[in-house]
Amino acid sequence: MVQPISELKSRGLINEQIDKINNFINLGNFKDALVIGHSLLELSKNNPNILSIMGMLTLKLGAYDDAVRYYRKIVKMHPNCALSNYNLANSLNAIGEHEAAISSYKKAIRNKRNYADPYYALGNVYSSVGNYKKAVIHYKEAIRMQPEFAEAHNNLGIALTKLGRQDEAIDHYYRATRIKPDYSQAYHNLAVILNICGKNEQAINICLKSIKINPNFVDAYHSLGLIFGALDRNEEAIRSFERGLKLVPDHIDANVGLFSTFGKEVPGWHIPMMNDDPRNQAYKEALVKTITEDTQVLEIGAGSGLLAMLAAQSGTKKRITTCEITPVIASVAKEIIELNGFDNSVEVIAKASKDISIGEDLTAKADLIVSEVISNEFLGEGVLDTVEDAKKRLLAPGGRMIPEAGCIMINLVGGEAIGKKLYIGKVLGFNLEPFNKIKPRKISIDQQMNSVELLTNDAIAFQFDFQEQDHFPREVGTLELKVQKSGECFGIIQWVLLRLVDDIVFENHPVKQVAESAWHPMFYPFYKPLNLVKNQVIHIQATHNRTSANFRLIAIDGIPFQ
Repeated sequence: MVQPISELKSRGLINEQIDKINNFINLGNFKDALVIGHSLLELSKNNPNILSIMGMLTLKLGAYDDAVRYYRKIVKMHPNCALSNYNLANSLNAIGEHEAAISSYKKAIRNKRNYADPYYALGNVYSSVGNYKKAVIHYKEAIRMQPEFAEAHNNLGIALTKLGRQDEAIDHYYRATRIKPDYSQAYHNLAVILNICGKNEQAINICLKSIKINPNFVDAYHSLGLIFGALDRNEEAIRSFERGLKLVPDHIDANVGLFSTFGKEVPGWHIPMMNDDPRNQAYKEALVKTITEDTQVLEIGAGSGLLAMLAAQSGTKKRITTCEITPVIASVAKEIIELNGFDNSVEVIAKASKDISIGEDLTAKADLIVSEVISNEFLGEGVLDTVEDAKKRLLAPGGRMIPEAGCIMINLVGGEAIGKKLYIGKVLGFNLEPFNKIKPRKISIDQQMNSVELLTNDAIAFQFDFQEQDHFPREVGTLELKVQKSGECFGIIQWVLLRLVDDIVFENHPVKQVAESAWHPMFYPFYKPLNLVKNQVIHIQATHNRTSANFRLIAIDGIPFQ
């Protein structure tokens, strides 16, 4: 317990108490040091040594206004003391009085030659107010006076980064780490700018160094997650964000990064797809019709494991293999399969089907390959590449594919409700039509049942026979559609039709559905609506490059459409 010392009067005893204060400071016990300091001030209010100690203590304890008061007294007594002006400037900067701080730093510089610290501090002040050009000038002066000033090199790198001078910034970050090999913050800053410059692998190694030096550096875990995300290494990104959030659960950027990466790794359409009862029933019926007790089944794209479990229920006595390219989904699929009691009959492999090999992952080729790697536009998940590879390497002679075939279907679409999602005209008396120039040329809309009007008969744009064909080339062709119903047409609608087995068909038809499908139709809107008349003949150019389909209006009644 610190005893008050109001009775102390002699200079010797005052010096003795100052020594006690310094001992407390060395031990990090600033509060007890402050108690003695207050007692000393009662005896010697204008002692510059005591005022200096009190300024330093209050600054360390965050009592910045008190620190300013003490340092102002010292500067008034010794206006040419560089250190006192420097300390006053630090205190003023801490309370946000940047202009006054700048003035005091400049006084410190005038009173002491080659004083690097005020130049460095001025760089920090200018950076804090966004004046990075002046910050660069002052950091460079600090480094000129003190070339091994690691912190100045690091902060100069930050200012140069803000000015877009990446190469110079990288050089100064490297200098900071060479001067101070355990400088975790400099390694982190270097990793961030390497990532900005597209040097992702280098950035990963540097960021890992930062974390090795300081395992509790949350910002470094966040940055590492962003770098992994830039490389589409989403599982590693998720792990990095989660490690950071274990340290600081409310870290804003790490939370945002984690949610964003989960969105890329596990897109939101998974749950609607799992809840798509007509699709589920169609696949179940196809599996029951196809599988016998001797059928060796391979599923491509495990998802939740639903189709693999349905296959296991369908009568085969052989162990089913399902593969999943996304590790986090594969892990949850294993959990679901075990939860439902199928872990002895279904094996989950966390690989893409193209990486599966016979003899290593499968004991023999499959008698049945079932997959559901169809996107809203049919081709977007690489179904053609997947089917070609699977048939060539993984399907036994005479084996079957589910689905057996599929079609990309189109029609011309109208209807006031859907028109409001595909076209903008006048709003509150203002003509907004030019905005249509920049709207997407292909969009997916979660439309309400029967909210569209179809103006022609359904047409097959492309068809793919997965059972019989081994290769699917790129295609271009012209479709001829005859208008069956006059009306305002907003564009082309496209959907998916799958023939799973024989007569078992699933189709996410935009109108003829018992329930809305998780596969939403795709729309190819025109620049502006067209008023079509019954019996007009519409020519549509249809193309696909194996991964994406596109449709374009080229003529009406033989007249080219511009």
